[in-house]
Amino acid sequence: MNIEMVVMRVLHILAGVIWAGSAIFLAAVLDPRLKALGPDTQRRVMGALAPGLRIALDGSAAVTILVGLALVIRLKRDLFDLSSGWALAILVGIVTSVVAVVTGAVAISASKRASASGDDAEAAQLSSRATLLARITAVLVVIAVASMASARFV
Repeated sequence: MNIEMVVMRVLHILAGVIWAGSAIFLAAVLDPRLKALGPDTQRRVMGALAPGLRIALDGSAAVTILVGLALVIRLKRDLFDLSSGWALAILVGIVTSVVAVVTGAVAISASKRASASGDDAEAAQLSSRATLLARITAVLVVIAVASMASARFV
């Protein structure tokens, strides 16, 4: 048994679970409930959560991606052999993960700006943008997880 590979896989999976779970919870549970409570409540809660969310989501995303790349390098497989189902699945996972980092960061930034805005119209527009981007991020993370999970079997 290679303890280094075990530790890297556990770190990759745990960070991925935190990232994916947080993104899905935010987009599918928290945001719709806050919208139902009204813009004032939504602004206060998201304004309070945004800094912590940014740290948790960015941190778990960074660990997931960096350890995942280290795993790929350590496995010494040809990542760019697109005739290989494994390589294709891993590349899809990497690309969707990186795009999810970007859309997630923009969503949190828009949410933070919405909570700080004194203009209700601007806050509503920023909040709608944040909601859409959070949903896109959640879908991308699900695609990345599914792709990575299936890589071993394709």
